[in-house]
Amino acid sequence: MSRSSSPKQLHAIGSDKTMLEETVARIMACCTGNARPMLITGTGIAGKAAEILGDDAGKIEIIAEPAGKNTAPAIAIAAGIIKERYGDAVMVVVSADHAIKPAGKFVQAVNCAVDIAIARGGLVVFGIKPSRPETGYGYIELGDGIDAGTPPPSPANDPANGCAAFQVKRFVEKPSAENAVKFMESGKFLWNSGMFVWKASTILNEFRRHMPDLYDQTVSASKNKFCAAAINEFYSVCRKESIDFGIMEKAENVCAVCGSFFWDDLGSWESLSRVYESDDNGTTAAGQLVYQKECVNSLIINKSRYTVAAAGLDNVAVIAVDDALLVIDRSRLPDLKRYLSEIKSSGKFPEELF
Repeated sequence: MSRSSSPKQLHAIGSDKTMLEETVARIMACCTGNARPMLITGTGIAGKAAEILGDDAGKIEIIAEPAGKNTAPAIAIAAGIIKERYGDAVMVVVSADHAIKPAGKFVQAVNCAVDIAIARGGLVVFGIKPSRPETGYGYIELGDGIDAGTPPPSPANDPANGCAAFQVKRFVEKPSAENAVKFMESGKFLWNSGMFVWKASTILNEFRRHMPDLYDQTVSASKNKFCAAAINEFYSVCRKESIDFGIMEKAENVCAVCGSFFWDDLGSWESLSRVYESDDNGTTAAGQLVYQKECVNSLIINKSRYTVAAAGLDNVAVIAVDDALLVIDRSRLPDLKRYLSEIKSSGKFPEELF
């Protein structure tokens, strides 16, 4: 379903609106006063994104990346633009492929994080209380609570009616299954959501300290007022790096805010079993033209115009779109990227599939 010309952010997943539209709606709810959204996306889909957003596109500054270089360069160029055009504003960095609800709880957490970023002058990450021993996410080890000195969230101390904030001891890479269980049971770890809050000057100073090459390239782009040619030049020379590895794992003044909203990064088909409801047999079925009978622990997603009928399946994923059908043992879903690579490299299948 997700193609280079139409990635998952431009599709409706778990909603009747695209994930991009859902994200923009959440951000608009946070935009009071002079705040406004900025969208950074690839040049290949910038026009399509603007078309999907319709009238809202006129309220958003769209920065088109000529090449994907991961999150650090995108955040650096955004911080530079914001600092130049809006002064030392607070940046809220989110992704357009996350499932978050309810929006009101998210706005509440954003307001909390903004207050902390202004008061403490550091970096703020949104942490998510683990609901399972997930090995596909990075983790945050928590220190003392901020202000109230409360302990890290646990089943007995759940910020269900608000937000909790903590100092961050360290960021932990994706753990083994054994360590994921230990992290969850300890109550001292949160998932790293990949969403952040900080002042533009704060993150630029972190780039100057930990990624001086990227900082210098941002300064060079600023000398040409971040025009299209300057942005293209920036992306032609900057290195590909994530904000987590480049900055967050090295920064010292980092806090975590844990809100009470549901979150999932929708990084795989498996995540849809958490977004859509499952029946008593553990089977998730989504799509208008789906018939399923006596399927156990299976995932049946129909995004096509055809009828999909499944009977007696056990631990099987069936994914249908108009021009492709995937049938796979659910335990093999983590290997999907490898299978797709083999399909693409075979040269037997249409390029538009990828």
